[in-house]
Amino acid sequence: MAAECSQRPQHGGDGIDGNSIIRLRVLAASTGTCYPISLHPNELSVANIRRRLSTALPINDQILLMGPPYKVPKDSTLRTKETLLALRLGDEEDTFEDSISNKSSGDSSDQRQQYSILGPTERSGSKRLFLFSKRALSEGAPEPPICTLDPSPDPLTMPTLSDMPTPPPAVPSESKATPLRMALEVYERQFMLDMAKGRTYADGADLRLAACRKCVSEQAVIAYALRAAVSNLADHRAGASRERSEFRSEFMDAESSHYMLFKKFEARLSWSGESVEGERESGTQSTIGPTSGIKSDSLGNIPLHPSLVSAARSAGRVMESLLDAVPLERERAWAGKCQSARERLATSFQELDSAFASALGTSVSWNDEVQGDLNCEEAIKSLFAEVEEVGVRIRNAQAERLAILTSNHTKATMIVSTAIKNELDSERSLAANSAFPDLEVLAKSSSNIIPSMESDDFILAELSKRVADAKTEAMKRMRLRLRKISISQSAIARANSSVTVLRHALMQHKTDMEHLEHVVQLPASYRDFIAEIRRRRAYCVAFVSNAAAMLEQLNRMRADEVKLREKFLRGSGRHLMPAFFEIFAPTLATSPPFFSPQLPDMVELDSLPDVGDEFSRTSLFSFGNTGSGNENAAANSASTLTDCPSMQHAPSSSKNDMEVENASDFPEEPKINENDDEAPHLIVSADDNSAHGDVMMNTVYQEESAARMAENRANHAVLAYENATLRQALERAGGQLPPSYLEQKRIDTKQILSEESQKVSTLEAELIALKAELQKSQKEADELKKIQSEYNMKSITTTTRNDKISHTSFNVGDVGLFMPTGRGKEGKRIYLAFHTSCPHRYLSYDSVEGAPDYVLGRIIYQEERIAGVVGTDANPYGLHAGTKFWVLTVETLKKG
Repeated sequence: MAAECSQRPQHGGDGIDGNSIIRLRVLAASTGTCYPISLHPNELSVANIRRRLSTALPINDQILLMGPPYKVPKDSTLRTKETLLALRLGDEEDTFEDSISNKSSGDSSDQRQQYSILGPTERSGSKRLFLFSKRALSEGAPEPPICTLDPSPDPLTMPTLSDMPTPPPAVPSESKATPLRMALEVYERQFMLDMAKGRTYADGADLRLAACRKCVSEQAVIAYALRAAVSNLADHRAGASRERSEFRSEFMDAESSHYMLFKKFEARLSWSGESVEGERESGTQSTIGPTSGIKSDSLGNIPLHPSLVSAARSAGRVMESLLDAVPLERERAWAGKCQSARERLATSFQELDSAFASALGTSVSWNDEVQGDLNCEEAIKSLFAEVEEVGVRIRNAQAERLAILTSNHTKATMIVSTAIKNELDSERSLAANSAFPDLEVLAKSSSNIIPSMESDDFILAELSKRVADAKTEAMKRMRLRLRKISISQSAIARANSSVTVLRHALMQHKTDMEHLEHVVQLPASYRDFIAEIRRRRAYCVAFVSNAAAMLEQLNRMRADEVKLREKFLRGSGRHLMPAFFEIFAPTLATSPPFFSPQLPDMVELDSLPDVGDEFSRTSLFSFGNTGSGNENAAANSASTLTDCPSMQHAPSSSKNDMEVENASDFPEEPKINENDDEAPHLIVSADDNSAHGDVMMNTVYQEESAARMAENRANHAVLAYENATLRQALERAGGQLPPSYLEQKRIDTKQILSEESQKVSTLEAELIALKAELQKSQKEADELKKIQSEYNMKSITTTTRNDKISHTSFNVGDVGLFMPTGRGKEGKRIYLAFHTSCPHRYLSYDSVEGAPDYVLGRIIYQEERIAGVVGTDANPYGLHAGTKFWVLTVETLKKG
């Protein structure tokens, strides 16, 4: 049961001295018998201990428990210094006689009064190693044997006068028997008989006391073993209760969710034809969802967009509402299967809950069992106190009486010897007769000693009988209690196994229920579908418009290049020698090549239904009709989504009907008189007096009008696409869409155009004056741009670094991702940080609202703690005692 070395070991790194013999005591739970085992440190293992115990119990029938806490021992645990010291402490608590053997009588008495059997081992830190029998736990376990002590409670066998030897003559030379000598020998033999009886009673008292002490200590071992079994059962009960609570919470959450899902599913598939017909007659069909006043639960109340209805008719089907797009028979059949599975799960859950209730029992039954165990321990303590009080008192009294009888026998022998010597001396012959009164006095003084010793021996025999009967009853009760504990543990194991099976069934049921969620989420998905179609059509238009603008810009560049080449060839190029054209630059007199890319057709645009483009028209009148003065404003007003590479480098396509439709929304450009001499020239030919009059560009409005129109169309299309994308994202996030203000925007645009046309002449005059300042400021602007660019890059790098999700370390300011791992106190979900080799980072309950599937947050405070005892407030996450963990308080960035 405990570890005790031949010498106090000097424990090494693993707690074992390689030169010391390890002595263990293994306690049999059913009988309280102690099995001493001695092992070399290199042989210290559970397997070797089992082999040493095989003579008392087969290996396959052995169950070892060590504690507290009571667990099946492992080699790694058994070899530690702490375990060996705790086992040795358990030895010292159980071996009471050894602890007081070296004390004086007074100290021993004090030790007996202070010693308390069956002390609280959890407080002292001691451990014990118990041996249980699997057979004793079975239903067909044999009855324990009746305990008998040695010596038995029967009266001791006393010596008689015939057993007493004849005393030797006082004078060896005179062995002649005389009447005086014979009378004196009778007295001497009687004193010898009394001494022999006293010695028998004293030795019997020692043996009876030792047997009682051993029997009581074995009963204490049985009580300790019962504590171990009950503690192990309590651990199983706690684990089963926790498993039951967690699964109950998981099942009830799923049941509540599935109940609402079934309710919404039936509401979605219900039909309300009058509402839809009334909406159709009024001509107020909604393109995204049901209008106000119409029941939104039914899919039949949500009409499809007219373009979708037309597409369905083209395919030979009649679909006028979302309900028509649902395969009703298949969905209802699947819902029926899910409902049947739900009912089976509910029945299985009730059976499992009943199994748990039966296995765990009630607090009343637990209290009754615990109270019964405590009463038995109190009886053992009381019996131990009685043995130590009555047994020790009788043993000491018997020893004192034996000392008196031995002294009387010694005195009687001296008197008889003196009398025999006097008989041989004629002068003292009369003095020999005076020995009889002295012997009579001695005999009378010890006449009541033997009856007293007999009476005390009877009391001690009765005590030993009660001790033996108490052990027999303790073994019988231990057999019944171990059988109940075995039944409870088996029931708990079956319940836990059922939880595993039912949890897998619940997970499969959740997967099956996800299909019904498609029907419930169909209205929201339909709204997103409409927004997605609009966004994709806006993308196609933006793509085509940008391609057209790019081609227009390239054609303009080629036209400028042609004029410049003609000017060179008509000027300085006329004087070049043929070698320049034939050898040095063979392409000097050729025209620049035409750029005619083969762009793929935008097939997707033809396949997408036309669900309207009300948002892009708003953007059209906002930016489509602005002149040169508003070009920069339009460019600056573009969304940052235009920076996305997927939008800038999308594949090109040819023009289509959508582009023509959008182009018709542009008002015509303001007309500028080409012959107006007062119109300033922004860019003129290098030779204004040339006879050829090679003016490359007259004014912005004269020769850049077509290019600017194409660019404006492209900008408008991109903005319309970005607007559709932003509206779709806003709708998915649950926000309210802003109004379009289409008509008001048109009026504002016309007014702006009118005001801008009046400012054009003034701006052109100021442009020349600003050119000088522009050149001066250009250099400063370039430097500022360079500084700004470096600053932006640093800012982007810092932002990117700070917004990354940390998983290898967690500091204040880092961003962490917290995932649920179970439920803790009061049923709250426990969130653990996603990590790599950085465990035990838990999210503070104050940072969580509700029960999201995950929490993304920036750490603003972290607190380091040490886990206490499991089940207390110092250990809210069920960690091993002494484990270091951190509680993180975060600023929530996102949760789902």
